[in-house]
Amino acid sequence: MIQPLTPQQIQWVDTTLRALTVEQAVAQLLNVSQPMDSAQWLAFLEKVPVGAMSARVPTADAYRTLLTELQQASAVPLLVIANMEHGAAEWQGYGTNFPSLMAAGAANDPGLIAALGKATAVEARHIGVNWCLTPDIDLNYNFDNPVTNIRALGDQPARVAALAAPLIQALQANGVAATAKHFPGDGMDSRDQHLVTTVNNLPFAQWLQSYGLVWKRAIDAGVWTIMPGHISLPDYQGFADDPEAAPPATIARELLETLLRQELGFTGLIVSDATGMIGFTSRVAPAERAVAAINAGIDLYLGANPAVDYPALLAAVKDGRLAEERVQEAARRVLSLKARLQLTEQFFGPAPTAVEQASFAQAAQSMADKSVTLVRNDGRHPLDLPTGAKILTVTIMPTNTMIPHDDLTVFDEELRNRGFQVEHLLNPRSDELRAKAQKHDVVFVNVYVMPLMTFGTVRVTAGGFGHWGWRALFTEHPHVVYTSFGSPYLTHELPHAPAVALAYGGSAVSQRAAVKFWLGEIPAQGTLPVQLPKVKVHRPDSSR
Repeated sequence: MIQPLTPQQIQWVDTTLRALTVEQAVAQLLNVSQPMDSAQWLAFLEKVPVGAMSARVPTADAYRTLLTELQQASAVPLLVIANMEHGAAEWQGYGTNFPSLMAAGAANDPGLIAALGKATAVEARHIGVNWCLTPDIDLNYNFDNPVTNIRALGDQPARVAALAAPLIQALQANGVAATAKHFPGDGMDSRDQHLVTTVNNLPFAQWLQSYGLVWKRAIDAGVWTIMPGHISLPDYQGFADDPEAAPPATIARELLETLLRQELGFTGLIVSDATGMIGFTSRVAPAERAVAAINAGIDLYLGANPAVDYPALLAAVKDGRLAEERVQEAARRVLSLKARLQLTEQFFGPAPTAVEQASFAQAAQSMADKSVTLVRNDGRHPLDLPTGAKILTVTIMPTNTMIPHDDLTVFDEELRNRGFQVEHLLNPRSDELRAKAQKHDVVFVNVYVMPLMTFGTVRVTAGGFGHWGWRALFTEHPHVVYTSFGSPYLTHELPHAPAVALAYGGSAVSQRAAVKFWLGEIPAQGTLPVQLPKVKVHRPDSSR
């Protein structure tokens, strides 16, 4: 459970809250993330003194400079939010890039996931980030879910709960707030809450034994903040006969106040998921969105449009649609989080020492090494290749991604460093691939498909007509091996490929681990954190 504030922290919260005008208290409930320079940020904060901000800045030094200016200019310290699901490098390119959370699930090592938490917190707090929106404790029950996948720890409630707790505690012990997400739990629907309200369609009794267990363990671990998703729980909400009509948790008081707070016992801050998602915006008119969320129990509104949401909240307070007492309650939770983070004493943490940096890097590589999972092998592993062998590497990945992703260049570098001749193809046409493959001793087909590369799907969609040959290349070349640097469900896409390994993401450490594994330098130590799909004969009910 969350530890109580110290008497000094309580005094600061009380004094600060009393000094806030209604307008200032309402502003504390907003997070804004907009591309602005320091002058624009300063001018904006003077008009709307928001409680939290997010920003992407090219370098760590520039980030610290910006945050120094903004924090010094703010009467109330700012919460600074970043995602950082697998290390600080995910956000700014600074710091240690760990494998994905599902890789951590496959490694199944509480000590290593605690190291992820410490590294993320130390490196984040050094540049001024004090709140990381991690861990994702969803259960990946539906292999077609396009949002969770390798962002989640797995689909086994006990394992997810056991790994989430040390991650939460390590983050918070090192000066950064953790966020368990996405309540009441993603991973059931095959749709994307960026595009539609999604549904957790479990009967409530079953939800309690699975998702409920994980949420209760995260709360017992003392997580300071929880993020509801734009996800409904129809059986609990009384919409079992019409699940699509159930409102998402972000505007469902019965889920936030009754289930999360009263029944599960959460006392911390509730932060919405990003409020630009269609799973939210399709359910409420623009001027009512922030009001509906705060009334439902959201304490901090993530990704606010200040030109719309701030005046809408003030108008709702003025005409009584939003009680001032509710504003005060939410603002108190925002201020309490700032007190826990000791933002009145220091905005930044010390730079990680050389020893710490080395230990973080070692932990990241160890996690990647322990996560590699061999799911199918016909004797091709380990590959016995003489120095100078000719290797063809093939990356299959979407190119029109939401966030740019680099090709798997580290994989090729590691092979070259071992004395191999390496040629590379990205999303090749089938005829080109066949011609090149015949000139090489071995072909690595590396499939790089992850959640949020493209919205709405995590299926392998890269390449159009004439680009499918990689799927059957093993029938034409004797030495073809496949690695998924992303979704573990590649086996469903390649049911007949004879040699398939999972690396659960494309971070540099995961690429190195995959090379070491295929060359026999390390064993396959990962255990599947999810159940892989199997096709079954379906016998429809002919009486309907």
